[in-house]
Amino acid sequence: MNLSPPVGIDLLVLPGVHLLDLAGPAQVFAHRTVNCPLRMLGPCADVTSAQGLPIGPVEPLGDQQGTNRWLLVIGSTAISTWLNSRDGRRTVAWLRTHAAQWARVGSVCAGALVLADAGLLAGRRATTHHSLLDDLQHRETSAQVVDDCLFVDDGERCTSAGLSSAIDLALHLVGRHWGETIADTIARDLVIYQRAADGRDTTPLPSQHRHHPDQRIHAAQDHIDTDLHTTGGVNALAATACLSERQFRRRFQAATGVSVQRYIQLARLACSETLLRNTTLPIDTVAERAGFADARSLQRLWQRERGCRPSDIRAD
Repeated sequence: MNLSPPVGIDLLVLPGVHLLDLAGPAQVFAHRTVNCPLRMLGPCADVTSAQGLPIGPVEPLGDQQGTNRWLLVIGSTAISTWLNSRDGRRTVAWLRTHAAQWARVGSVCAGALVLADAGLLAGRRATTHHSLLDDLQHRETSAQVVDDCLFVDDGERCTSAGLSSAIDLALHLVGRHWGETIADTIARDLVIYQRAADGRDTTPLPSQHRHHPDQRIHAAQDHIDTDLHTTGGVNALAATACLSERQFRRRFQAATGVSVQRYIQLARLACSETLLRNTTLPIDTVAERAGFADARSLQRLWQRERGCRPSDIRAD
């Protein structure tokens, strides 16, 4: 089952922030399918990025309320030096005092060092940019610092390795709290692959056949994804693409690398897996909603493709 999403997300922005560290997760959480309100906080109202562009408006740290919200600390360049500055010490003290208000506190890139100094990674699994792993371990000796990964989700704490991996962490959180279908939609709109913490491509199988520029075939795939029973058959799909059936079959195979029928199978399989993992619907209902003729057809496809019964994943 999906976890409850937050009512808003606060981004703690430090001087010298890398634009991608900030913009990556912000782009994900501001997507129309999530549209989670964002608020930027910081030790000073005027923040300049490492790339020289001003960031704002930034709300000065104070008595902000974090109930049912998340807080992500966005890292910056020269983080070790900054943490020894007056603003750095004040920010760490503020975080140590106020962090318990937020439902989830995480970091992007060097922001993990701020969490460590605030005592928020004690006994936790965590990661950061590869060049800062030793520094992170030195700052919080009880933390289990994980290298060779994109992000770590340790419950109320989550950390990412930085830069583009902040997008991977954000998509992971969207998948857990808003649903994998929405995370997949965002990844497609951003034209990126979803990746697990270890870097594996976790894009759902149907979407792996979406990486092509043929808009007519995309329209047909959209039709399949919203009508898994494919009412009207291949003729209707061809009409959606404004092609004859023969032209459509050839063009679909050339664009996606799979046949129309194979793509339909993958779409039904992916939908059934989402329903099985995230609902308690009976198998018959799952089969019907995922476009199968009956539960037996669903079970046969699962046995052939996954080597197990559909109900087996509910026991995982």
